[in-house]
Amino acid sequence: MAKEWKKSRSSVRSLNDLVGMGLLHSQELSGWRAPEGESYPDPRAGEIMVFEDFFKRGFGVPVHPFLQGLLLYYEIGICNLHPNSILIISTFIHLCEAYVGIEPQFDLFRYLFYLRKKGAVGGSKIAGGVYPNLRDGMKNRYLSCTWNTSLTEWYKKWFYVREEPGSSTFSDVGYIPEKRVSWTDRPEFAGQVEDLLKLIDWSRLDGLGVVGNFICCRVMPCQKRVHSAYEYAGSQDPTRMSSKVLEKAEVQQLLNELFNFAYNSFVRSGDRVQAFKLERPAPKVMLLTDVASLVLVLPSC
Repeated sequence: MAKEWKKSRSSVRSLNDLVGMGLLHSQELSGWRAPEGESYPDPRAGEIMVFEDFFKRGFGVPVHPFLQGLLLYYEIGICNLHPNSILIISTFIHLCEAYVGIEPQFDLFRYLFYLRKKGAVGGSKIAGGVYPNLRDGMKNRYLSCTWNTSLTEWYKKWFYVREEPGSSTFSDVGYIPEKRVSWTDRPEFAGQVEDLLKLIDWSRLDGLGVVGNFICCRVMPCQKRVHSAYEYAGSQDPTRMSSKVLEKAEVQQLLNELFNFAYNSFVRSGDRVQAFKLERPAPKVMLLTDVASLVLVLPSC
């Protein structure tokens, strides 16, 4: 499987740059390790291999249980995801928490997205091999997200982070994903998912607003946190990566990397729906079926 990987360009310096940007915890806290020129990833016990660009798109460790659940259900590993796949999942998690006031909904994700296999990325069938895609007819029913798709050589910037003991984050650097029935299956409770979609004023919200909000809040949606975004309490909130408030230019710089601003299809900032937080509590959402605590049905061994 060595031919599926390129020599890593991640270094102590590049990882410390992420730390300085408030996107990665210190080496002491997160236990990251630079490969320093390794040609093939070889994580140690308790480590997972990840890409630098994940951390600019809302990824963090320990990994959020929702993301872990998706990996298990679809039978893919964390290294099989493209950086924009992480961004799509981060946006969905933050949308559920901060704009609907619920935990991320597995059935809602499956209702909106299916998984598709990408062509070989940089000659690799492993790195970024799968990608969530909106289903037919969903583009006009979900957030407008004009992602920047001009990412180059991100697959060469891989390194290791320590995952919490007992973690179920699947990370097999030799695993080539194969299409499964689960990749395109639709949820059973479609009627209730429709009710959830009606809770959102889509005309006043877009991907830029959702992503801009979690960047400004210094929150990593794909990271396991002590509480959800609808309980966010401000600059001293324990879920923040840093208490430092980002300058407008810093936020714009991050957004410029994530979005293609050539498309003029964004909601005006003054018209956007405001995110829920501790001081602006979300309304209670009553579910006929307890989808919030839905147990994922995994394929049998």
